[in-house]
Amino acid sequence: MTKAITKAIILAAGMGSRLKEMGEDIPKGFIRLDETPIIEHSLNALISIGIQEVMIVTGHKSEFYEELKEKYPEIKTIKNTRFAETGTMCSLWHARDFVDADFILLESDLIYDPTVITELLNSPYKDCLLLSGTTNAGDEVYVEADENRMTAISKSRDHIKNSVGEYVGIAKLSKQMYDKLLQVADPELKLSYDMDCMAHIAKEHPVYFLMLEGLDWAEIDDPAQLARAKKVWEKIKPNRS
Repeated sequence: MTKAITKAIILAAGMGSRLKEMGEDIPKGFIRLDETPIIEHSLNALISIGIQEVMIVTGHKSEFYEELKEKYPEIKTIKNTRFAETGTMCSLWHARDFVDADFILLESDLIYDPTVITELLNSPYKDCLLLSGTTNAGDEVYVEADENRMTAISKSRDHIKNSVGEYVGIAKLSKQMYDKLLQVADPELKLSYDMDCMAHIAKEHPVYFLMLEGLDWAEIDDPAQLARAKKVWEKIKPNRS
């Protein structure tokens, strides 16, 4: 029997510079589409399906997450002090002392139907990316695959031969995959964990995907995406606890 996943990592170091004044005042996880910061919707979704420990890798406005630990005993934090000049792989590298088993990985600026976490956990693959159909949201991350195995991932559609979907920013990763990411990562460089490091590893270590065509979700990187997220929220908020 597969051991249940009880850990998650949330990458929350980004500066939110494209959100102008809002990004200067708060980290993106504290954007509110109702009375609750979006990071808390992710936390509640994770905790409700058995996640017991959540490592949040902070950076910009890290004090917001330090205060959040008072409300959620499940939270641990570590700060990527070089968040302004490094990428998501550096943030993931900072969680290396936390990762001793398989885990769920997600980004802090997402909204989504929380049931997708359960679907991802139930996927038969140990290393699995959550994909959606076309969003036209801007800043999409396209995934190329051979059958059900990822072969490339890029924000440039021209670099993808046959796109099978868009990466949502939520994944299930094995300890083995994480160790391989650490081997190819240089925390001094501005590398992404997915498009730079995982894409390289996938040539030898299989990375699969779970495609949910009708998934309603949004990330919030700029004002246009924020406006879209407000519309998506109207669709999914009845499903939220």
